[in-house]
Amino acid sequence: MYRLKTAIYAAILAIASVSLFPTAVCAQEYSNPVVKVSQEKVRSGGKLYYSHIVEERQTLFSISKAYGVSLEEIYSANSGLNLEKEGLKKGQILLIPFKDGKVSPTEAQGQEEGNGTEEDAGVSKAKQKADEGYIFHKVKWYEDLESISSKYNVSKRSIMNINNLSSEKLQRKQMLKIPKDSQAWEYRVPESGSDTALESGKGIAEAEKEDDGKTAEDAVSEKDKEKDPVTLFPSRKSNDVNIALALPFNVRKGGNSQMMDFYSGALMAARDLGKKGYRINLDVVDVVSEAMPDNLFEKSDYIIGPVSNTDIMKAVSKCKSRTWIVSPLDPKAESIADTVKNVIQTPTSVGTQISDMIHWIRDDFRNGDKCLLIKQTGSNQSSYSASVIKAMEASGIHYSTLSFNVLEGRSIMDAMKREMKAQGAVRIVIASDNRPFVMEAVRNIFLVSSSEKIDVQLYGTAKLRSFEGSDGIDVAQLHAVNTHITGTYYIDYDSKEAKDFIHEYRAVFNTEPSLSAFQGFDLMCFFAKASREYGRNIRSCGRICGLQSDLDLVNKPDGGLVNKAVRRVVYSPDYTIRIVDR
Repeated sequence: MYRLKTAIYAAILAIASVSLFPTAVCAQEYSNPVVKVSQEKVRSGGKLYYSHIVEERQTLFSISKAYGVSLEEIYSANSGLNLEKEGLKKGQILLIPFKDGKVSPTEAQGQEEGNGTEEDAGVSKAKQKADEGYIFHKVKWYEDLESISSKYNVSKRSIMNINNLSSEKLQRKQMLKIPKDSQAWEYRVPESGSDTALESGKGIAEAEKEDDGKTAEDAVSEKDKEKDPVTLFPSRKSNDVNIALALPFNVRKGGNSQMMDFYSGALMAARDLGKKGYRINLDVVDVVSEAMPDNLFEKSDYIIGPVSNTDIMKAVSKCKSRTWIVSPLDPKAESIADTVKNVIQTPTSVGTQISDMIHWIRDDFRNGDKCLLIKQTGSNQSSYSASVIKAMEASGIHYSTLSFNVLEGRSIMDAMKREMKAQGAVRIVIASDNRPFVMEAVRNIFLVSSSEKIDVQLYGTAKLRSFEGSDGIDVAQLHAVNTHITGTYYIDYDSKEAKDFIHEYRAVFNTEPSLSAFQGFDLMCFFAKASREYGRNIRSCGRICGLQSDLDLVNKPDGGLVNKAVRRVVYSPDYTIRIVDR
């Protein structure tokens, strides 16, 4: 049996009711957005700025009025955000020019000198005397954090900490500080509002202020960072399972249907496990409407959620390494698990998919085969394109390259025919996530392979599969070119387990289960079983297979656990789709 709080159950019913019977919002309910002047100040390019976190319904006009600056000044201070075209986003961090007289000279001096942080753990003279403690490096287009750390013989963590980076993602021409004393910055907790964090859009100032007034730096102490969660969470075996769901249900605004589906799938898993003797204690929190209660971290073996990077960092800050925070839906959140020891990243990252795709090509490659890399010309290279090209360059696979753009259309056909001549199979990779270009590339591959009777094998990640549909890639073409997909998930609807789940889900909820429902079911099963067998010592687990996705957790040396499990799927010319074992 599982236990669910009555109040939470009523709230979920309320979500369903509002979703089915939406009500109109009266114009009288609108109120002018309130803009509170930030108390946080940062230094960038030798100038002092307020660090303002954009809240819901705030506008550039309302923000400029509150701080007494012009729109042009805000645009200039935040040129990297392209505010004129893209506008504001909730949770975004803005630099607001600091006007003389707004703070006392003492405050300004404190900002310039680092506010006297010598007593904090891990702060070295490099922080107080920057000109003596580090050198600058401008990031080139082909560089990543790994190559830069190797170049200067310093650790990635020290570079991230001295620049206050919350992820390893870098931007071209970004200025990085490279510490001369790497060890001094090895265990430094990043501060919010740093120059680099603001430039990259990945600062964690959103997670800084909690109800108790503590900062993320207070919450994640140096002592906690050095502890391995394995030693904190001893193994145990019990029928009692303690799980929490901390998801953005957004009850006050009618509810989030995706989160409702996820929760419904989790309830189905709890019901099934209850029949097998599990005693599941399930707590549910709407992170949009309420703060996560402190005792949740004490009694829960695993907290599934929150979803966004901002909310995950808030949970990490409050958790203080007392239990596991499970990232359930966003592949980009792996950057947090890279550096935080009690975060589990369950969606497989795009980087992992690309790596497995390259391994798959190498495993399949035979004498007489040819590998062709298709690239797009005439547009800025996306991070996905760059990652695929970089992986191919490092793979050791001999390949040729064909570049064109969407406007060239069928004029590229002759060149493609020449490149696709081979004694064996032609194994093709499209290094692009641009929908129109990928559609055009697949269409051309299909036409050439059909007319010339060429054995083609197209390889891709979940990005490629996401372009299927009536307004996207013709699925028949994917079958015709023997598409091989390395993805995060795939449901075998012919399996008995999937059929049973769908049948029972329909009976309970009178609707079809979405992908989010399958994900909720899988993660609830994964972590309920882990809780029963090992308590919080999940590192003892091996690969676990679910209905939609698998879990194979790998320990990050400087962080938590990330999922490296992928599902390989092949679209065959006979219009079947099959899962291929690795």
